[in-house]
Amino acid sequence: MKIIHTADIHLDSPLSQVKDSVKRRYELLAALKNIAEYAENNGVAAIIVAGDLFDDKFTTVQTINSVADIINGGNASWYILKGNHGDSVPYEKLAALCKKAYFFGEEFTYYNIGNITICGRELGINDAEHYRTLNLDSSRYNIVVLHGDIDDDAYGSIDRKTLSALPVNYVALGHRHSFSKFKFGRVPVCYSGVLEARGFDENAQTGFVELDTEADAFRFVPQFIRRVATVNIDVSDIVSDIALNAKILDAIQDESSKNYLNVVFSGTLSQGVHLDLVANEILQDKFFALRIENRTSVPMDLNALMQEVSLRGEFVKLAMQIDDEKFREEVLKTGLTALAGEEIV
Repeated sequence: MKIIHTADIHLDSPLSQVKDSVKRRYELLAALKNIAEYAENNGVAAIIVAGDLFDDKFTTVQTINSVADIINGGNASWYILKGNHGDSVPYEKLAALCKKAYFFGEEFTYYNIGNITICGRELGINDAEHYRTLNLDSSRYNIVVLHGDIDDDAYGSIDRKTLSALPVNYVALGHRHSFSKFKFGRVPVCYSGVLEARGFDENAQTGFVELDTEADAFRFVPQFIRRVATVNIDVSDIVSDIALNAKILDAIQDESSKNYLNVVFSGTLSQGVHLDLVANEILQDKFFALRIENRTSVPMDLNALMQEVSLRGEFVKLAMQIDDEKFREEVLKTGLTALAGEEIV
């Protein structure tokens, strides 16, 4: 049997990092529809959502209705955890609209499909006691569904030791927003990651996991409508605004305008080169979302400057007392540019 494992879709997120948040929220819904269509076209019998289908308080009735239409429009059954964004109201409304959507409770809940058992629970209270109640038949293919961080109990405990000792064939996890696979003893464990990036921090490959129980194997299936692309540009060899312009254009020439673009500038920036001005002139409004990170440093011998008996020397001495490294670099760049008589942009 083929089963899809996904999580952390966060439908109706605010998406404050993008200008067209309405469009992006619709695309998150479209991504969910895409895996339902994949399931229909590839003989997938079940879809597991290991938490955070909705972004709770932001969820609209229209989105709940759309998810119901997606679930009701296919043959696959859906098994859904609320997760730590688990306001119950959207899920209660969804349950009333769908006959093929099944939900997990505060205690371990079990569903059987043929020789497969899918069980899971919402983490949070008395987790250790609940793991002692987990009862699985070794003659069946057992999937455990949980939402939390294996290294942090802030949203509930994931008991590796207990799960590794039980007849578990696969642990489907949600909460971490990038795909990862590992084992609890002999037991395969996966975070599915997200279907679509919502911000620049979700820069790993997006998609879902497809589990084949007959082959006792799984694979990550990449999927994206938009992705986060990161471009690194070292400006150490740049001595003019025109040269900087050419280097930026060369670096981004293969990047699609439909994506999130994260541009990281590094190296030593020559005095008088207007990085922010040139970068914004080229990049603003050219991509779906844009983030510019200026990690350049001041290319001067600061120790030598501090020895100067001059206004510049006194300025550098004062600036070097700033503890915040990033802010100190910004102050030095701006101040030294002004003292050199250059225009501050």
